[in-house]
Amino acid sequence: MSILLDSSNRMVIQGVTGKLGRFSLKDMRDYGTTVVAGVAPRRTESHFDGLPLYRDAVTACAETGADTALVYVPPDMALDAVLEALDAGCRLVVYPGDGLPVNDAIDMRAAAADHDAVVVGPNTPGIISPGRAKAGFMPSFCYRPGPLGVISRSGSLSYEVCHRLTGAGLGQSTVIGIGGDSVKGVTAAEAIARFAADAETGAIVYLGEIGGLDEYDLAVYAATPGAKPVAALIVGASAPPGRKMGHAAALINRHDDTHAAKTAALREAGVFLADGLNDIAAQARRALEAAAPAVTLRA
Repeated sequence: MSILLDSSNRMVIQGVTGKLGRFSLKDMRDYGTTVVAGVAPRRTESHFDGLPLYRDAVTACAETGADTALVYVPPDMALDAVLEALDAGCRLVVYPGDGLPVNDAIDMRAAAADHDAVVVGPNTPGIISPGRAKAGFMPSFCYRPGPLGVISRSGSLSYEVCHRLTGAGLGQSTVIGIGGDSVKGVTAAEAIARFAADAETGAIVYLGEIGGLDEYDLAVYAATPGAKPVAALIVGASAPPGRKMGHAAALINRHDDTHAAKTAALREAGVFLADGLNDIAAQARRALEAAAPAVTLRA
């Protein structure tokens, strides 16, 4: 199984004629994702690169049965585009963009809840269920099918870690970028809950960083009786207080935000904590071995 995304999803790309839209159309088609429509409000042609092209998501979804949207529009247009996709009936909307105003992110979360749907983003590479489908721009070669559910606040970190996991023969059920902003469409706790309920996810790998409280939700889960084993890598050990480190939420404002506080809480909860990138595959393997015999490692 996988969470949120599999081969049954039918995708519309909003902003398909832009640079990222064009790239993702070819990339996701090559991967096997079912892309059924594109949206470009200012274009008049009926097709783009062999794809039916519409001026709005509502019509696109109604005529093609699309139930998933990948949104490539500027931050000031993102809220309207996501709301349009939700109104069109999309059950999953992925918005990778950076620089989204916090109030718009809050409105996206609220709208998704009202529509019984899920928004992944902002500030994310998207989501991939290896061997099944992808919605985003992560490099496909980094991933392979398997029993690890991966949650990451950082896109580049998720590529690097999954490439190492794949090289070690440790495949993934789904890899979700929850994003590095303070307000997320899918929180760490929500992603953890989905992996906990997924029968084919044997263990969870969490890739976190300084700032925010997401890692404490992971600690609470890991300490719960019957929880699936968890491996984690937390970056930002050398980050100075008061200075934002790349992501909007990667900022130390208090002791709980620090690398030391987070790693201490995770160790106490029984998480298999990696010392660095060179250690994460070993810790993920330990987590899967702790899940055995419920999980069979794929060669």
